Parts: sequence; C-alpha cells; structure tokens
Amino acid sequence: ECPNGKDCMYRHALPPGFVLRSQRKAMDDAAKANTISLEDFLEVERHKLGTNLTPVTPETFAKWKKTRLDKKDAEAEVVRKAKEAQQAAGKFNGMSGRDLFSFNPDWFEDEDASDEEDWDISAYRKEKEDADQAAEERLIQRFNEGFQALGNSNNEAEEAPPAAAES
Repeated sequence: ECPNGKDCMYRHALPPGFVLRSQRKAMDDAAKANTISLEDFLEVERHKLGTNLTPVTPETFAKWKKTRLDKKDAEAEVVRKAKEAQQAAGKFNGMSGRDLFSFNPDWFEDEDASDEEDWDISAYRKEKEDADQAAEERLIQRFNEGFQALGNSNNEAEEAPPAAAES
C-alpha cells in the first residue's frame, strides 16, 4: 500500500476512524439533508392519527373544557375529603401550611399584633436623623474641647520662665 510503511506521515496512514475536517463537513451536510423539518414531521404525525377525529369547533371545545374542569374538580374533591379524614383523625402529616391555616386559623393568630401600633418609617427616619445629629454635635464638642486643651498647653509652655526650662 504505502511505500513508506506503517510509519507514514501522510493521510493514508491516519488512525482508523479519524475524519478530516473537509470530510466531516461533507458528512454534516449529508446528515442535515437527511433530517426532516418540524413542519414535515408534524404533517406526517397528523396523517398517522387517522380519519376518525373530531374537528375542533367552539362547541366541541366548550364541551371538552367542561368535562376536563369537572374531572379536575372531582379529583380535588377526593383530595380534600382525604385531607379532612386525616384532620379528623388528628394526623397533620403531609399538610401544607395553607391546609393547616384553613383547618384552624387560630393556630396562626399573632398575639402581639393587637398590642403593637403600626410601624411608621417616617418617624423612624426622623428619630435616626435626630440621633445622628446629636452624635455629630457631641463629636464636634469633644474635638473643640481637645483643641482648646491643646491650645492652653501650648500657651502655658510659651509663658513658662526660661530658667525653669533650662533645669
């Protein structure tokens, strides 16, 4: 086959299963040509259904919807009765918070709510601003006192007699 043997660096010596880019592109194009579009797929599936179908009209749709809603209501009623039976037996496992609240709203009554007054954000903001202003004034007063004390100590050092400074 190859005059150079198995160690040939050319294309015919590539490992089994290796596909070149140009060949891969051609394979992808061929695969894309074999795929079916969504419209065609739906059309094929529609034809598979047969001819014994009921056409959808406003009347048939209303009838279907009514039977569907009746079926859902019946299922909900069965679930509700099962939960009521659980509640009657004193078993509250598997009940959601909403179910527990609908069973006995007194369990979730806030005892503190009647004593508290409504919370007002504007009153909180005013209190916070007043507290911040008072803290800032205290800080300024402390700085002023510190500067005055510093100024008094510098004045005393300047007024000290020179003889006391030498000894």
